[in-house]
Formats: sequence, structure tokens, C-alpha cells
Amino acid sequence: MRNYFYKLSDFAVSTTKSNEFMYLNLSGEESDFVRLNHDLIRQNGNISQYFCSITLICNKKQASANITLTLDFDNDRKLVEKAVTNLRATLGQIDEDPYILYSTEVKSTELVESSKLPNTYETVAEIIESAKGLDLVGIFSSGNIVAGFANSLGQKNWFEKPSFNFNWSVYHTTDKAVKAGYAGYVWDSQEFSKKMEKVKTELDIMKRDAVTIKPGKYRVYLAPAALDDFMAMLGWGGFGLKAQKTKNSSLVKLIENEVKLNSSVSIIENSIDGSSPNFNSTGFIKHDKVVLIENGKHAGSLISPRSSKEFNVPTNGANAYEEPVSLEMNSGNIHFSNILKELGTGVYLNNVHYLNYSERTSCRVTGMSRFAALWVENGIIKAPINVMRFDESIFRILGENFAGATKERERIMSTSTYGQRATDSTLLPGILVNDFSFTL
Repeated sequence: MRNYFYKLSDFAVSTTKSNEFMYLNLSGEESDFVRLNHDLIRQNGNISQYFCSITLICNKKQASANITLTLDFDNDRKLVEKAVTNLRATLGQIDEDPYILYSTEVKSTELVESSKLPNTYETVAEIIESAKGLDLVGIFSSGNIVAGFANSLGQKNWFEKPSFNFNWSVYHTTDKAVKAGYAGYVWDSQEFSKKMEKVKTELDIMKRDAVTIKPGKYRVYLAPAALDDFMAMLGWGGFGLKAQKTKNSSLVKLIENEVKLNSSVSIIENSIDGSSPNFNSTGFIKHDKVVLIENGKHAGSLISPRSSKEFNVPTNGANAYEEPVSLEMNSGNIHFSNILKELGTGVYLNNVHYLNYSERTSCRVTGMSRFAALWVENGIIKAPINVMRFDESIFRILGENFAGATKERERIMSTSTYGQRATDSTLLPGILVNDFSFTL
């Protein structure tokens, strides 16, 4: 596919006039999907799809078009020609864009990882066998994901990284269920078995009579999957330079030193170890690492090319939305095997859902407990808790009420398949939090 894209992009560039600049982006996948319900295969198939966007720039104006590739070169060449013709017509009808910025320094790169993915048939058979007798529902996806870039200057970039993602739940009844996920590049049967055993253990707990805790403040353990949802809220405009400069970022008080996080908290965008392309859509190479929060203090921002132009600062290769795609939080010194003892008496949250800002300026988030939310007394799990709503500031969660993080971290890959499989990922510990507020 790489050579095909390069050939097609060379043709597309050859259609440009002397006063025009063009760049192209390709994204695609070859993925297996298997949907399970009641621990049986309900739907399976293979997706092979490739999309190409073409951006034409002339006289400080730009326009883009998207085409779905057929992988028949003569046919795709005609699609490109038609797209370029339409883009020229569009450029004649739009205003100048003062914040156009694209890479003019040729930095060609190729990152290709050979597939170590499991055989889908064998893996799904292993999943079904491990969950025999359980009401398991989930989706297994596996395959190669690619991305490419090319421009008028001859720059070419290619990214190819196969991965798998299995996201599943096991139900007891109604809302009493346990949710889990396993994603990566190499399937480890022992690791999967550990995760499934944890699910079975927690499922047995979900069969106990549920308790309802009173609204109030509790010591809480946020498992990596739960913390991931809070990090997604921070990523929603929090780390971007544009949002910070316009005071729309939820981290403004941190940036302006009105608040600070616990000194042991550091957060980075780690592109070099993530599962997303190492270049952005305008040809800039992402910085290997961007330190966003260091020792509890604001340390940097995600800067897109447009923000770079608008605010006259160098870009670090962030995407147009200035959202993290390879976010990491540092680990702590609590071993996961000791987490119940460290929690003592409180709430163990495996998952949360329906998060939204209740007050963005205070970085306050509201949401609900979900699935295996457990009541713990003196380090012993007693019962599941009924669904509770919480309202808490991330400043407090990672600041004054932060009580420690696990030594082990978990890589969590996005389960989004809207249009195509997402490549976003996080690497996060679980964390202990004091005085976490449940409101009803």
C-alpha cells in the first residue's frame, strides 16, 4: 500500500500549477472484526478501506477534498483529477486564510512494524473457551493500520503498525456487570487469562446484594480504565495552546499558577511510544515527547500548525484539535497487589461513564459509577454498590486529594471505530484519591 500511495501522490502533485502547493494524507486499515454475545459469535467480517485527502493551496487560500480509494490506479487517478479540478474552482470562491501553515522542510520518515498479531480464529476460540458459561458480550478487532503523507516538495511519510483490541463485558443481571479490555501488538495468553480471572472474581462479587452508599466524600481507587475517562476530559481542549490562550482550557488555573497538582504527578504526550502516526496532517513531525505537566505544574502545550502561526510559537506537531493521542501519566510506588490494603475503606471504581464538565474553569467533572463499582472495608471487598453520581475537580483528584499511584501501568487503546479504527492510546496507572465527592 505504501508504494501505491507514493505513486498516486506523485501523480497528484504532477497536476499542480507553478503557483500551487499540494499535500495528501492517506489513512486505512485491513481489520478483522468479531462481535460476540452470550459468548457466541454473532457477527464477523473483514474491513479493507483506504481514504485519501487532498489539500490544494494557492494565494493564501486552501481547500481540501476526500476520496475513497478503489486500489485500481486508473480509476483512482481519475478521482484525483476530478478532485483537483473541483478544488481549483473552490479556491476561486473562498477568502484568504491567515493561519495557513504547512511543513516546508522536507523530513521523510517511515515507521513500519511487522505484524505479530494473533490468528483471529484461534484467538476468538480462546476467548470463547475462557468465558464458557458466562454471558460475555464484546468486540474483538485486529489488523494493520496505516497512514501516509506526501507533498509538493517530495516529502513522504509512512506509518504502519498492526494492533488488536478486545473490549468486553460479562453480565450478571441488568446493570450488574464487569467490564474489561485487552489491547496491544502481541497477544499474550497468560496476560489475557489474568484479566479474565479478575473479571470472574469480580463477577462473583456482583452476585452479592448491592449496597447504596450515602452522598458524601469517600476514599476512592480509580483503576486505569476509570482514570482514562478523566484524562479524556482533560484532553478535550485542556492541553491545546489555542484553548489556553483564549481562556477556554479547563487547565487555565493550573497554567496561571492559581492551583497546583501533587508534585508526584507528571503527564506527557509520548508520540514515540504511542500507537499513532509520528507526523501530522500538514507534514510536521511530532516531537517524540511533549511534557505537559511536570511535578504537578504546567510545563507545555500541544501546538498545532494553525496555533503556531496565530500565536507566533513553534509547532510541536500536534493535530488540528490539539488533543493528545499518546498520553502518559507517570507511575507511583503502590503495587497493584496491595491496592485493596492501601485503599482501606472506600470505593473501588473499575469504570465510570457519562462524564462531562460541570464547571470547566474549576476543571470540575460530573459522571456516574459503572459496572464493577465495589464497596471495600478494611481492605476487603464487601459488595457492589448501586450506581452513584459524582462531581469532583480533577485539580483535587490529582492535587490535594491525590494519595498515590500504582507502580504498574496499563496501555489503553481507543475502541472507537467511527469511520475506521482509532489509533489513540494512553498509558496510565491506577490512582488513590481521598475525599472523592459522590453527590447522589
